[in-house]
Amino acid sequence: MKIKLLIALFFTIAISTVVGQEIKYADLATAQRGEFTSYLGSDGAVYKIGDRVKIGVPSSNKTFAFITEGDGFIIPITNLYASSSGTETEIKKIFIIGNKRAGYSVSFRTKGLTGLSNYTIQFENALSTGEVKGFGFSSDDALAQLKKGKDKLDLGLITQEEFDKLKTELTKYIK
Repeated sequence: MKIKLLIALFFTIAISTVVGQEIKYADLATAQRGEFTSYLGSDGAVYKIGDRVKIGVPSSNKTFAFITEGDGFIIPITNLYASSSGTETEIKKIFIIGNKRAGYSVSFRTKGLTGLSNYTIQFENALSTGEVKGFGFSSDDALAQLKKGKDKLDLGLITQEEFDKLKTELTKYIK
């Protein structure tokens, strides 16, 4: 009886360490496949299970290249149509796909609009093409905010300390 309890405890701990971690964009080169509870993206923002992401515009004319709909079992996997632009979808699963040779990437499994379907988002590709809107700043957005901060400093609307804080926060997004 004690052995069964110890084995159950071991598997519970092992599963929680694989699923209960945060993965970072910077660590994808050495990552292993698996599920995670949060992801620190290239935009500097943290994405967690339960967060909602907004669908942007498709990178092609009528469909999204990096967002698919369906599960492949009941509903066939198809590229999401442009009519879904501007909607929000809830993150249900964060996982790593790929292999050593091709490289690893982060995907989100999200709840679809109707509740009957789910979306799979190849997150970094979708973020870089504008198919999803991230929580963080793009390089251009961060630079624009920094310029506004500099204007406010020059006009005496904020202090040097406030500007330095803003600069420190935004510099990580500027490439």
